[in-house]
Amino acid sequence: MTARSSPPLLDFPRLLSRLARRVDVGLVLILLLGTCLRLLYLDHPFAEAHRWRSVTNADITRNFFLRSLNILYPQVSWGGPDGYVGMEFPLLQWTTAVLYRLFGEHEVLCRLVSIVFSLGAVAAIYALGRQLFGRAEGRAAAFLLAVSPSVVFFGRSFISDTPMLLFGVLGVLGFVIYLRDGSRVAAILGTAGLALAGLVKLPAVVICAPIGWAAWRARRWTALRDPWLVGGIATGLLLVVAWYWHADRIYHATGLTQAILHPSNDYAPAIAASMRQPVRVFHWGAFQLLLDPAFYTRMLDWIWHLHLTPIGFAIVLVALTTMTRVPGYGVAGAWLATVVASILFTAEGNFHHEFHQLPLMPPAALLFGLVAAPLFDGPALRERFRGWWGPPAAAVLVVTLGLLSFHYSGVVRQLYRPRALDMGPIAIGHALRRAVPTDQLLVTVEYQQYGINSPILLYHAQRRGWSFDMRSISPHVIERLRSRFGARFFVTTLWPQLEQQQPEVAEYLRQKPRVDLGAVPRGTALFRLD
Repeated sequence: MTARSSPPLLDFPRLLSRLARRVDVGLVLILLLGTCLRLLYLDHPFAEAHRWRSVTNADITRNFFLRSLNILYPQVSWGGPDGYVGMEFPLLQWTTAVLYRLFGEHEVLCRLVSIVFSLGAVAAIYALGRQLFGRAEGRAAAFLLAVSPSVVFFGRSFISDTPMLLFGVLGVLGFVIYLRDGSRVAAILGTAGLALAGLVKLPAVVICAPIGWAAWRARRWTALRDPWLVGGIATGLLLVVAWYWHADRIYHATGLTQAILHPSNDYAPAIAASMRQPVRVFHWGAFQLLLDPAFYTRMLDWIWHLHLTPIGFAIVLVALTTMTRVPGYGVAGAWLATVVASILFTAEGNFHHEFHQLPLMPPAALLFGLVAAPLFDGPALRERFRGWWGPPAAAVLVVTLGLLSFHYSGVVRQLYRPRALDMGPIAIGHALRRAVPTDQLLVTVEYQQYGINSPILLYHAQRRGWSFDMRSISPHVIERLRSRFGARFFVTTLWPQLEQQQPEVAEYLRQKPRVDLGAVPRGTALFRLD
């Protein structure tokens, strides 16, 4: 009797066949394209556009890494010996600090963590587009997020807006699936997405609008009796409120904040009492900007060139005006409308920072998918062109248009700035490491205004201290920091301007020993205060 051979523990051909049926090859290719774009200038130091925000987060990451991994109490280096700061939930910074503990402190890890979040958002918008409209629409939506110049650049910058995009899309996705089939796992996903999106960036709570619209279309008033829906939304929002209440308590204890509910250029009263009046930095309000045509010109320019590109902008407009009867359109429309309203409400921040408009991208990508879907529909393309070559031809077309749009957006020149990196603070930071002992506190002045709480010099110097701008610094605040709080050195990158515009400060400093820093950018001066 012939013995039967036992079946293999793993049937790899069958496993690969099943995997191929489950995996969307189109999405995989889109993710590969998005990955390649996000790896552009991966090894750049934080010396490009918006380096202030990236360095701030990298500084918080370093404090988690070197001092404490207690995620509830983030610290900054510009708040003195113990710089506890009231800020958004520091998930991005804390996650990277854990990697620092494993692999050492490397800025490239900051970029890689951001890239993972950014690519996660591309995959999530595909899943949401597929749920709302279909597979081809999901691919098209994912393609726009994969190649959008702003989403690519900020998707490898170290800012909290990148995880916000991912969690926001996951929040809407979870509740859309729950409303369709009642999956409690999906409701938990939606709750977690809503909570995390609002925690890492408060304006992300606008995703309640598309969730509410989807609930109304699916259940009408009976949605209010659904404990998983109402309880999930309430739980997410309560977690957001609880964190920002906690962050506000930290602010009132230390005077340090990241411009959430209070201006970011504050210090504790014991220090602020000696400061000259600074220019307030507050991202909410500033409604006078809404009367300025320059505000709308700038918003349209950024959306046209950096966010959607001209082709994407035109396609989104077509979708907005012609696809109103498509099921699921209301989710994207309500989402886009509330984001626009939030941009108007936070006009000050949006006027100065391109990344503040990133919440526009998920709903815009969904609308883009409605019109661009035929270019991402493999079976329809094969049928239309009567052969296998239809999908590859369409892929070559859309990738070429995407890359050309990326190139002509000016994002490399305006944001990456490979030929104009601001390397001066890095050189000064290295010099300060040699001149200032590790345990000595620094006072810095790097900007004429809007420079209070600047993290840049202190981060690159790997020292702690306080940061002011030329408008707010005074002899009284330097002396108070020296005598009461232990400041031992003062450094500025604007010594000639300080001599001219703040003669009292300059006279006070001339009485202190000046320390030679060697070959550093002109205008840099270091003084010993003790």
